[in-house]
Amino acid sequence: MPIDWDALANKAAQQTDNEFSDELAKLTSLNTTEITNFIAESSISNANAVKVLQEINNATRTNNQKATAIASIDNGVGFLVSLVGKVV
Repeated sequence: MPIDWDALANKAAQQTDNEFSDELAKLTSLNTTEITNFIAESSISNANAVKVLQEINNATRTNNQKATAIASIDNGVGFLVSLVGKVV
């Protein structure tokens, strides 16, 4: 029986996405379904979502510096807007 490498890669990616959502849920008051939905809505990668969150938490930067940094991250602004939409 041949190995379906594409199916295996897709399964691994899904497991990684689920683990990321679980970890992010532990750090926020959001549940994993909400996290999965707003990541999908903003079309951001997990790596870039982490970059946005790191910028938000960076106490050494001004708000303008954070805004500039987030604007340079692919889909960072969309992710931030989705995140704020969950808070407001």
